[in-house]
Amino acid sequence: MICSCRSWQISGIPCSHACAVVYHSGFQLDEYLHECYHIGTYKKAYSFPMQPINGPHDWGKNGIEPVLSSIERKMSRRPQKNRRMAKNEPKNLKLGHLSRKGLLITCT
Repeated sequence: MICSCRSWQISGIPCSHACAVVYHSGFQLDEYLHECYHIGTYKKAYSFPMQPINGPHDWGKNGIEPVLSSIERKMSRRPQKNRRMAKNEPKNLKLGHLSRKGLLITCT
């Protein structure tokens, strides 16, 4: 069986669409599960104890240079809203805003 969502083909586990069809048809879902997910396959794979391996200092040299990591590049970012000010340029933080300082308020 093939499903158009391709989840079943990629993972080997039937997707919800396939499960609905299998149950509606009256078959067992275990028959459509990939064999690597069966309990017997799991037990056979892990029936022998895993032996530890030596560290990298004990590994043999093959004469090939190791692969180095790529150069780290600065990621792009959003453009700035305002232009950058020069170091000697005065900072007018509230440019365009009026304050009430120095106003003479009288009652009429």
